Amino acid sequence: MKNIFKLICGVFLIGTITVSCEDYLDKTIETDLSINEVFKDFNNAQGWTEEMYAMMVDYAGAFWQYYGYYGEESVNNRTWMFDFSIDQGNYGNWATQRGMFLIVQGGNNSSPKDTNADYPFDRSSIWVSSWQGIRKANIAIENAETLMVNATQQEKDAIMGQSYFFRAFFHHEIMKFWGSIPYIDRVLENDWQLPRPSEWSETALSIDADFDRAIALLPADWDDSNWAPGAKTRGQNGFRITKGAAMAMKGKNLLFAASPLMQGSDNTYGYNKELSMKAAEALAQVIQMPRYQLVPWDNYGSVFYSTNGQYPLSTEFILSQPGNVGWYPRYLPSIWQLTDVAMSSGDTGAAPTHNYIHNYFGMKDGLACDDSPLFDPQDPWKNRDPRFNKWIVVDGDQLIDNLGAATGAAAVHRYAQFFNDGAHRNPNKTTGSLTGYGMKKWSPRNFNKFDNVEAFGWRAHVRLTDVYLMYAEAAVMAYGLNGTAPGFNMSAVDAINAIRERAVPDGSLNVQPQYLTSVNKFMDEIRRERAVEMSYENHRWMDVRRWKLGTDMKYRLKTGIRFDRNAAGKPINFQEEIIRTKVFEEKHYWLPFPQNDTELYEGFPQNPGW
Repeated sequence: MKNIFKLICGVFLIGTITVSCEDYLDKTIETDLSINEVFKDFNNAQGWTEEMYAMMVDYAGAFWQYYGYYGEESVNNRTWMFDFSIDQGNYGNWATQRGMFLIVQGGNNSSPKDTNADYPFDRSSIWVSSWQGIRKANIAIENAETLMVNATQQEKDAIMGQSYFFRAFFHHEIMKFWGSIPYIDRVLENDWQLPRPSEWSETALSIDADFDRAIALLPADWDDSNWAPGAKTRGQNGFRITKGAAMAMKGKNLLFAASPLMQGSDNTYGYNKELSMKAAEALAQVIQMPRYQLVPWDNYGSVFYSTNGQYPLSTEFILSQPGNVGWYPRYLPSIWQLTDVAMSSGDTGAAPTHNYIHNYFGMKDGLACDDSPLFDPQDPWKNRDPRFNKWIVVDGDQLIDNLGAATGAAAVHRYAQFFNDGAHRNPNKTTGSLTGYGMKKWSPRNFNKFDNVEAFGWRAHVRLTDVYLMYAEAAVMAYGLNGTAPGFNMSAVDAINAIRERAVPDGSLNVQPQYLTSVNKFMDEIRRERAVEMSYENHRWMDVRRWKLGTDMKYRLKTGIRFDRNAAGKPINFQEEIIRTKVFEEKHYWLPFPQNDTELYEGFPQNPGW
């Protein structure tokens, strides 16, 4: 048998030492192992399998942690970033633009490895790594069960369960951005000219079947004493793929398949009821797993960052890339959010838009700003939903805990100055906030150059709040306002209220009656809630597209707010200004495939309009 696999130098242990294997083809006989050696036992097979974890995109990685916002939730002035190209409608730049997770950093699309010395760690990307991951999973699926002669059945199940999960996951990742692709369920050799399905659901159902296979084989917790494959790394298994992760992704994949864009519907409420039912059932099972709990409000920051030198793995954590623990991700939230945006030590970076904050972060009575009698346009930050105050930086907010550290000329940075000509609102729009807001969701306040506290910002592919929100969306379209998934006692309304009661336990923030007059009216409220809770977590662009809302002007505008201060220092004279209007046409619902790929054979057409 041809030797095609590089020597695996040791088990790729998540949370301990990582050994990466690369360049799988054409190695010399002295350094290569045969496929029989690769899968002879659990250690070798797990070394192969765990490379697929590194092929997942780390959405918390440098650059795209704060520049992967392709929706209307933020704006920046960096014309060389892909989100600027997105705003201009130049989606074809995805293969060459910097600072994004679809391809590799710096526009080098020949390899998933970043060679820029300023950012000394590897990155994975959707386009390159997902295709590689699919092939890697297929190699494991075709060989592990039969070749692992020195392994227990549990160990075989662990390899096969992870591999089925990753095969499904990587297909889903590609389809989120480019639309339907053929489901590749074997190692392709000369039979690679597969026709592209016309229906998203065709591949989505194949994805679903693989998630089911993974669910059947994987444990709820690798640290379970009855799960022998996890024993060697017990206490360090937090990132491993579990039954819950596979079930959550099953629900997400089905919800996407049920959504208006994937159904080819021009009706923003045009969901597939059968797929919605299946999604709701899967997501309900995740919510009922004892392992997962909504994190209490007082400790909610632990979901997004940690100051103890470790990535936070809270009871909300379900699935994420293990992360590359380098210097840059640790300092990114400080340098580009509180330091650059709020303290003007560099160029603008991404600032939250006023339109997003006004449209979605509502009032403490549970109503949207435009619906609430509490909203005062000349005192717009008063009486707001507490999540607004928790995650958004506004004029006058304290920026530094140790005020004594900011002395002399630096004392100006103690409190945010976003008013016209304020220290953190430079009118030339090259430093400071473009919009009059900053964002503090991904780091504690004292994570700045004056307090000098170190922290790790974090994003998960799936966390429990996301599951609650997806369940609400699927359940209301499947069962109506008060219906529930089989064997579950939570309605869509209950799911939204459970999230809001974390912030305000007395129920005053709960869904108000005027939003419960119809399924469609309540769906609008679910979408508003999702915009708040999942804000700045790399979901927005996908959500707006799958809901078929991208061409609506509401989702294209990016605005800021201008204001002065009176003699007493109170903000006055508020005026909204349009900073940018996104270009979004029908063709922009999907990214274009590389032209060369669509010319290789008939049966793989380019996306419409490209």
